[in-house]
Amino acid sequence: MTAILAAEGITVEREPSGVPGRCHERLSGRHAPETVEAAMKAALARARSEHGWQTGPDTGGESVTLTKNNWTAVAGFAGDPAQGLQAPVIVSLMCVDGDDTATAPAAPSAPALTPAPASS
Repeated sequence: MTAILAAEGITVEREPSGVPGRCHERLSGRHAPETVEAAMKAALARARSEHGWQTGPDTGGESVTLTKNNWTAVAGFAGDPAQGLQAPVIVSLMCVDGDDTATAPAAPSAPALTPAPASS
């Protein structure tokens, strides 16, 4: 997802949860307020069309949810920042049935993550 955002001119820093057994990452950065919404929409469209992300459940409000394999990405659209400040960009990535070695799907050529088989 970091590379997808970068392709649209959005630079973010990756913040893994750091908690063993929990696969959650946060991507955060700032972008020019005049173009942040268009850049985010283009990045989300690129994620769907070029990288296999699917539209996730509608959460209402000012966010978009995408899913891929066992990952869910939630991208929020912030309001207008104060004059002279860059607009915040935040994407939260979470997985289900992950393990402590899981990392978010990378683009473009990383292997797909699949859910762990259910134990009996």
